[in-house]
Amino acid sequence: METKFPERARPHKYKRSTIGLRISTKEMIDRCRAPGQCYDGFIQQMVEYWEKSKGYSH
Repeated sequence: METKFPERARPHKYKRSTIGLRISTKEMIDRCRAPGQCYDGFIQQMVEYWEKSKGYSH
């Protein structure tokens, strides 16, 4: 099956996924992330911090 993209859309370098969050969770993320920081970057930063705090390594 061939996928067509609208004129404005570009295929992403990385595959994407959608997750559902409570609005209150999204509001907490919005308060904590840097201005202009994407959600993916913020979540990666949180996971890396959590892994370091638990002593996990990649």
